[in-house]
Amino acid sequence: MKQPSIFGQFIRHSGQVGSLVPSSGFLTRKMLPPSLPWHKMAQIAELGPGTGVFTRYIKQHMDPRSRLFLFEQNESFRENLNIQFPGLPILNDALRLGEIVKETGRPFDLIVSGLPFANFSSELKERLFLSIENALASNGTFIAFQYTLLLKKDFQTHFPSIETGHTWMNVPPAWVFKCKKVRGKYDQSDKDPIES
Repeated sequence: MKQPSIFGQFIRHSGQVGSLVPSSGFLTRKMLPPSLPWHKMAQIAELGPGTGVFTRYIKQHMDPRSRLFLFEQNESFRENLNIQFPGLPILNDALRLGEIVKETGRPFDLIVSGLPFANFSSELKERLFLSIENALASNGTFIAFQYTLLLKKDFQTHFPSIETGHTWMNVPPAWVFKCKKVRGKYDQSDKDPIES
C-alpha cells in the first residue's frame, strides 16, 4: 500500500492535519531528547502520529517492556500506521485516552502530541486538554509541538509546570511545550525559549 501523502491529507482534512510536510528530525530530537528517562515510561501515548515520524523514534528508544498506544483520527494515516507498526494498538480519537487508562489500570507516563490545537474549537481544545491531564500520571510528561506560541496560555491553564523550546529547523518552524502536572524540574515557564 502506498503511504498517504501528508500534503494530500492536509488539503482534504486541514482541520485534522496541521502541516503540509512531515516533521523534521530536528523537531523529533527537540521533542524527544536522549535525556528522557525512557526506562521509567511503562505506558506511552502518541496523539496524531500522522505518517509515523515520532512513532519510529519512540519505538527505537522506549523500553522493550513498555506499551505504546497511538491515537489517529485520519483513516488513511491509521491504515498506513497499521502496516508500519503491526501489533501496536491504534485508536481513532485522542478523547479515548481515559478508556486505555481504565482498561490497563495505569495512567500514561508520557504523552506525545502532534495535534494541531490551533485548528480546533475552544470546546474541543478544552476537552482534549482535560483528557490528556486526566490520563497523565502525576509525575508524567506531556510533550507537544505547535506552530504558534499563542497557545501557551492554554497549556499553562492545565499544566502548572511548563518548559518551552523552539526550532527553526522544521517546515514550518515549531514551538515545543514540555509539561508536567505538578511543579518540579520542568517548571521553567518564564525561561527564554531554547533555540536550535
